Amino acid sequence: MATQLKFQPEPAARQSLSDLVRPYLGEFAKRSPGTEKARMVPEENIEIIRKLGFVRAYVPAVKGGDERDLWDYCDGIRTLTQACPATGWVTGVLNTHPAAVGLFDRRVQDAIWATGPDTIICSSGSPQMKATLTEGGILVSGKGRWASGCDHAEWALVGIKVPDVSDPRYADRRYNDFMFFAHRSEYTIEDTWYSTGQRGSGSKDLVFDNVFVAQHRLEGLGSMNFGITRGAATVDSWITRTPYTLVFSTFLPAIALGCADGMIAEFKKRQQSRKNAYTGAQGVLNPAGYMRLAESVHELEAITVYFRKLLEDLQAIGVEGKRVDDEMFFGFTSKFAFVTDRAVKVIDRLFEGAGSSAIADFNPMQRYWRDGHAARLHTGSDYDTMLQNYGRSIMGLMPTPDL
Repeated sequence: MATQLKFQPEPAARQSLSDLVRPYLGEFAKRSPGTEKARMVPEENIEIIRKLGFVRAYVPAVKGGDERDLWDYCDGIRTLTQACPATGWVTGVLNTHPAAVGLFDRRVQDAIWATGPDTIICSSGSPQMKATLTEGGILVSGKGRWASGCDHAEWALVGIKVPDVSDPRYADRRYNDFMFFAHRSEYTIEDTWYSTGQRGSGSKDLVFDNVFVAQHRLEGLGSMNFGITRGAATVDSWITRTPYTLVFSTFLPAIALGCADGMIAEFKKRQQSRKNAYTGAQGVLNPAGYMRLAESVHELEAITVYFRKLLEDLQAIGVEGKRVDDEMFFGFTSKFAFVTDRAVKVIDRLFEGAGSSAIADFNPMQRYWRDGHAARLHTGSDYDTMLQNYGRSIMGLMPTPDL
């Protein structure tokens, strides 16, 4: 008779995404200048991040994905960003989109995951285009803006304004914000991406020409945030029980933190070799320089702990199946924006003390400065607006229409 083990061994912990990506950082860094010149991330980088599991990180396990924790994912993006901010950005944003798939009708889920959990999805999430009502759905024409990494994607998650059929004013109807998934065959890509920040992200426009979108392919943006979509409860995962907009917004602080990490490393390197152009004084002995550095390390350590706690609290909502109210929702959005804002302040502090060569094209510091500010300027990091929304919700007030 076989002996029964009294205690079963714990399964081996899987490697974090940060650990998996570290051996490739030198390769990414070497290609970073070419990435900026091409204004898009090269296919070689995309294949590596696919191989390492970033694409399937937010695909639920029941759909063949890795179902990574929020901290694991964001820390991996942060680590990657230090080597190439553009690749960090594209990896970070592209691979949040699978978190939205399980919120849609099963037919949409089946179509997207028919090619497996490594299917890449881009987005033009800002609902700027206005749809026309037609039998069975809507017709979409126009441009979806800022679709980072779209050249590598098979699908796109697109924001759209849909006429409110309950509004009797036909010509002046209200419009509601919706999202839909579009296959690569339904749009063309227009190369419009010429930018100072995140130059290598390839955030081009998606062009739609009278594309029919069936009703079952649409989901209200508000419904996606509060768990009342057609796909709600069809996929058993904490990912699908967590407000999608909040999951999406977590990549922005990760980018800013990664740029701040890179800036600290470059500032230390710069100070060790820097000499005053007039006096010849060594930068490493400059009290102002190492005081800026020490304060930056303190601040970055503090906001890292805070960021991780926010991610753990957000994931707990999905794990426990909690309902999110307005104050909780606006609390998370404002706090993620706070982390991004403070990380960029670290970048600014060191950039201001780095000397004139910091702005030279050959110096990575100027890239961390530009790309960190791009994360801060994203609408998902609009700290002014986030503070107003959160402050009003604390006081029991709804957001004003202009917010």
